[in-house]
Amino acid sequence: METEAVRIEDSLRLRKIVQYITARQNDDGGYASVQYTDSTLYDTYLALETLNMLGVEFPRIDDTIAWVKNYNATNIRDYYLINKIFNLLNQPLIDVSNQIVNLMDSAGRFGASKVDIEAVSELETTFMCVELTSMLATRIPSRKIVEFILSLKNPDGGFGSGESSLSSTFYALKTLLFLGYPIENLSETLHFVRACENSEGGFSFKPGVKPSFMEATFMGLTCLRLLSRKPNYPRETIGFITGCQNANGGFRRSLEHGISSFEYTFQAVSSLEMLGIQVRLT
Repeated sequence: METEAVRIEDSLRLRKIVQYITARQNDDGGYASVQYTDSTLYDTYLALETLNMLGVEFPRIDDTIAWVKNYNATNIRDYYLINKIFNLLNQPLIDVSNQIVNLMDSAGRFGASKVDIEAVSELETTFMCVELTSMLATRIPSRKIVEFILSLKNPDGGFGSGESSLSSTFYALKTLLFLGYPIENLSETLHFVRACENSEGGFSFKPGVKPSFMEATFMGLTCLRLLSRKPNYPRETIGFITGCQNANGGFRRSLEHGISSFEYTFQAVSSLEMLGIQVRLT
């Protein structure tokens, strides 16, 4: 009886996520994390990816396709998101192979050498470009890119320009995997990721720093999965994630405070799935 009650509670929790997302689809077919604001590519991708994980059919799919097709893409991030969306919607991808190749410098880096302080990681653009080449079956000098990424590996096992962070380590591992590098040999990197895990549940961006955040938790769990390892505190981490769900069904960044966003909601659902929680409603 107790197990059945838990299942019902989990189902209601998941259905609230669906309601939170679908209530934020605009008339144009796109999505906006903040109601009554313009649709964005990022929010539309996150909404569709999360609904897909939940096993829910996309509402008004023709409107969404039309909105994305009419979007005025201006940079490689736009094309990355458009192709990720088209992948979900079974639409032909946009070939941006030439733009990608032209973005790579002699060091094997994609994008600018200096990154804005608000950027998630200096490897984010490189990751997007490498994943795009995988989606488009574009040939790139993999060895040079691998060498560039490994040049950002620090003595503590983490990755980052000057100082390691979980976000840069996340992008490094994902990119190296796309390039066929044997990441299972990076034992020091596993040690760094473990050091970012908090015994109270969740992960922080750097070792010994609290509190836990949703982005870091998603990245930490992803890193462990890529390295074929499991978290040390799965039950506590599940408690952290579920404790971040707001009354509207979406998830916030931390236990202490925050409004819901599609980004945190996507990361929460992804993390719960990686922790073995059944997130599909159908």
